[in-house]
Amino acid sequence: MARLDVTRDMYCTALQLKEKKRELYAQAMKTCPDQVGVATFKMLLDAETEHMEIIRKAYEEAKAGRAGGEVCGLSAIDAAGKKSLLRKIASEKQKVSRACFDDVAAIEAGMRMEDASISFFTGTLDRAADADERRFLERLIEEEREHYRLLADLKFYYVDPEHWFMETSSTGLDGAGAFS
Repeated sequence: MARLDVTRDMYCTALQLKEKKRELYAQAMKTCPDQVGVATFKMLLDAETEHMEIIRKAYEEAKAGRAGGEVCGLSAIDAAGKKSLLRKIASEKQKVSRACFDDVAAIEAGMRMEDASISFFTGTLDRAADADERRFLERLIEEEREHYRLLADLKFYYVDPEHWFMETSSTGLDGAGAFS
């Protein structure tokens, strides 16, 4: 198989994985009445959309024989910002909507898809054509792991909200509250 065919197959598979996740997150966003769930699914949907465009551009660069250094750069991960937004929304509500317990299945499906993407990109690293492609794949793996962590955090929020609030706030068990 020619190098370009391997590259094309890798990018096509990546796009297929991303599209499946986009569809799941769009559907989950529509059916979840809880603001925290909607905000999380929206962040993930937007990230997958952005990744698809970046992957398409990177493939075009690879096809043209150009190094995709600037194209292959994903936007910086703002994990702290994403989590603080979720904490802010959740703390304003202070209780979890019962309706979203059904969404735990969607969250778990998303976690499985993110895990499959991590496995695919990790397995593809040894076939990277060059250092730029390898860095691109490593960055995608990093992003997919962050998506997995966000979904795991959302699942924790729905399954055990009391412990989620305790763990994500600065309140101690003594009831004294957080230090300012």
